[in-house]
Amino acid sequence: MIIRAAIRSDLGAILRLLRELSEGGPQPARAGAVRMSSAAVRAWTRIETDPDRTVLVAERRGQIIGTLDLIIVANLTHDAQPWAIVDNLVVDPTARRAGVGRALIDDAVDRAARSACYKIEVLSHEARLGAHAFYAAVGFQNSAEGFRRYL
Repeated sequence: MIIRAAIRSDLGAILRLLRELSEGGPQPARAGAVRMSSAAVRAWTRIETDPDRTVLVAERRGQIIGTLDLIIVANLTHDAQPWAIVDNLVVDPTARRAGVGRALIDDAVDRAARSACYKIEVLSHEARLGAHAFYAAVGFQNSAEGFRRYL
């Protein structure tokens, strides 16, 4: 397995994985390619040209089996050190509990450290108790309560 920055040709596989994170729970996987909306392609173009954002993928035998989004945030506190956000971490259900998520997190933490970030944060839906246990196992602490407002 390798962890690498995603490229445009990975977008279909990334979108397939991200269906696992939908608000309603995992979506059934359909055979064939995921339909890429023009909005997704436009979003990808913005993401891939943002120097403070990296979508990582875990690849095994030519297949994308995991992904996460790492965002480095400029900051004025902590001597103007940036901080990092991990978002949209998902591992293919057939590849879970095999170290894929840990490898993605380890790479993201390494990239954040190399960017001189003073912290790295991840949010997880309150109902995803398995994810909470995973984040604790890879060194994250439950240290805040989050709030959200949909627009």
